[in-house]
Amino acid sequence: MRTDPTELISAYLDDELSPEERREFEERLARGEISARELEEMRATRNLTTGARPERFPDEIWDRYWDQTYPRLERNTGWIFLSLGAAMLLSIGAYRFLVSLFTDSDSLWVRLATAMVAVGLSLLFVSVLRERLFVRKHDPYREVKR
Repeated sequence: MRTDPTELISAYLDDELSPEERREFEERLARGEISARELEEMRATRNLTTGARPERFPDEIWDRYWDQTYPRLERNTGWIFLSLGAAMLLSIGAYRFLVSLFTDSDSLWVRLATAMVAVGLSLLFVSVLRERLFVRKHDPYREVKR
């Protein structure tokens, strides 16, 4: 049985308690061992958050963002560097693989694949991070306190 009152209230509101646990919870609530005020506050919060749906980001703002040169240039440059780097690494990898076929076996493929994935993910991460920072600037929920 859970002992933390907040966890119990949450489980009660989410219908996660067994019938026996539910009965015991309601008895503790009646005896005042669990705060009825806290239960009602959590119920009100739950009702507010269950009905809340994020609004779709306005197309006008996205259009304005993508009309700017820098985001397009950055994203395109990221893809170009990713593609060129991947092509170079694949070429080097293919060459070394062929050489290693005749000399010795090495874990080169694993290192090359890891490096390509790391470079590509890094470039895409930076691009997405910039996009999220832009969205954050125009987010209508920015002022909402948690």
